[in-house]
Amino acid sequence: MSNIASLQPLGTLLAALLTIMVLSYLLGDNVLFRLAVHIFVGMAAGYAGSIAVHNVLIPRLITPVMTNGLAAFNSLLIVPWLLVLMLSLKAWRSTAGPGSLPVALMVGVGASLVVGGAVTGTLVPQTIAAMDSLDPRAVTPLTGETGLERMLNVVVLLAGTISTLVYFQFTARRDATGQATRSRLATWVAYVGRLFIALTFGVMYAGGLAAAMAVLAERVQFLLSLVYSFFGG
Repeated sequence: MSNIASLQPLGTLLAALLTIMVLSYLLGDNVLFRLAVHIFVGMAAGYAGSIAVHNVLIPRLITPVMTNGLAAFNSLLIVPWLLVLMLSLKAWRSTAGPGSLPVALMVGVGASLVVGGAVTGTLVPQTIAAMDSLDPRAVTPLTGETGLERMLNVVVLLAGTISTLVYFQFTARRDATGQATRSRLATWVAYVGRLFIALTFGVMYAGGLAAAMAVLAERVQFLLSLVYSFFGG
């Protein structure tokens, strides 16, 4: 315990050094900033690799073989081992071909999980929430909105939802000249949806910028407190 406590000042100095290296980017791209970025990326990759080894490879592939020997190689274990061996062939250019199969499998499974998660975790809940927000009996006890205020919120919600969906509708009819054009109403509704999208991205950017400024202020305060602790007593 005492050894860990003795390393705490060293960790504080390293944190201050990395903070200064990252903030040096304010003066332009330089070696210190690139070194800090490489350190962060390397540590993140190493941490992800260690998690994969200790939480996936060892308990699911190595431990069964070490425990049960060759009897552990059933159909549920042979396929993962085969995919791992094929993926390891990507390390050499001459044998990289077979490794494309497990990469394609991982990308396909990952994409399907992302799409499924977006539908079941975002699209469907937001649709249900939008439908519930139109029911005054469900919303008024939660927000206290009544009368004109509630009506305006419902109108804005419906206008934003419908216009945004119309903006992402890329089907159109062909006119007499053979060109695919939208109707004037659909064009104006899509323009309103574009405004809602721009407003949403602006709010998201402002939120991200505010969070970044909060982190910057915290790091500057950390450096000032460290300097004061060393030189101010």
